[in-house]
Amino acid sequence: MKRREFLAASALSALTSAIAANPSLGASSNRGSLLIVELAGGNDGLNTFIPYSDPNYLRLRPTLGIQNGIPVSSTVALHPEMSGVKTLLDAGRLAVVQNVSYPNPSLSHFRAKDIWQSAVVPGYEYSGWLGRWLAAEKAQKADAVFLGDEYPLALLGKANERYLQYSANLLVNSSGDLGKSILALYDLPQSIPLAEQVRLDILENKTAVEKLAADLSRRVTNNAYPQNAIGNQFALMAKILESRPRVAYLTVGGWDTHVDQLNKQGYLLAQVSQSLVALERDLTAKGLAQSVLTLVQSEFGRRPAQNGSGGTDHGTAAPVMIMGPVRGGFYGGTPALDSLIDQNLPMQVDFRQIYGEILQLWEGIAPSTILGREFTPLGFLT
Repeated sequence: MKRREFLAASALSALTSAIAANPSLGASSNRGSLLIVELAGGNDGLNTFIPYSDPNYLRLRPTLGIQNGIPVSSTVALHPEMSGVKTLLDAGRLAVVQNVSYPNPSLSHFRAKDIWQSAVVPGYEYSGWLGRWLAAEKAQKADAVFLGDEYPLALLGKANERYLQYSANLLVNSSGDLGKSILALYDLPQSIPLAEQVRLDILENKTAVEKLAADLSRRVTNNAYPQNAIGNQFALMAKILESRPRVAYLTVGGWDTHVDQLNKQGYLLAQVSQSLVALERDLTAKGLAQSVLTLVQSEFGRRPAQNGSGGTDHGTAAPVMIMGPVRGGFYGGTPALDSLIDQNLPMQVDFRQIYGEILQLWEGIAPSTILGREFTPLGFLT
């Protein structure tokens, strides 16, 4: 464990403990939270929600196509690692919007992320759609929380407003020899006042780290989160959501599957599927299931045809998932595999339609004030 990692973990855990202990730091008790889960790298939608009844699917993916998916309709099967998502669909707690993109889509990770996070097409914008909304609501610093390392444009306001940020490596293992050696350094009083204050803060926050780690360990076990970094990330987010922030945001990386997609994506989908189900279970136990709306998105999908390396290249339209108090089911039509545009799926839903419906019906603000104009809602929210 590096010294700076321990320092960061200790300080951030104290912030987390303070928020959890004082819900008034975040939203009021009758206000819902919006959780954004970004699948960074470009998740392949066609192997997530499989159009198994379309013969073009296996024609385009003779070896990458999945034939043992979990059917959930006459046209769609889930990836076999997503049995948990089926339980959410069956319970009416998940809406899936397919074929989501925007006009003249970019195949660059950086540009596509900027567009999705700013919600400005095609111009360049240095504020995010969530940041603009939070600023309009005169939100406080603790009203939004980002769990990750690279602060997202989505949460930046026009005046560069920023909100709470916690490292995804908030909890680090200090039980090894190096960790113990680092901790031993803080047993020695320091002659320099600033150094002494840091030492005392570290010793105090070490207890906060241990308490938080114990809480998350119980949470992971009780709610069946995956016992790995992704599961821990979702479990920590569940604890943060107890403070009722207006917006929470986390990223899960690794979705750029140019090579060996079957193994890489299968692993990630299993972790995210299990984590979403565990999060739903966790929030239900805390009485928050109707108060959290979770939006799962990626900056683009993958090309319908497989490449020569057992993967897929950057594409365009992709599915978006919305979990929580929704009208469950599928929206946005089926992927038009017989009508590709430049070898990519045509857009059938503009992602700003999803944002607009959330702004209007979940956040209670006119979408045009944040997105610049109105968009036709899809009907996944009541």
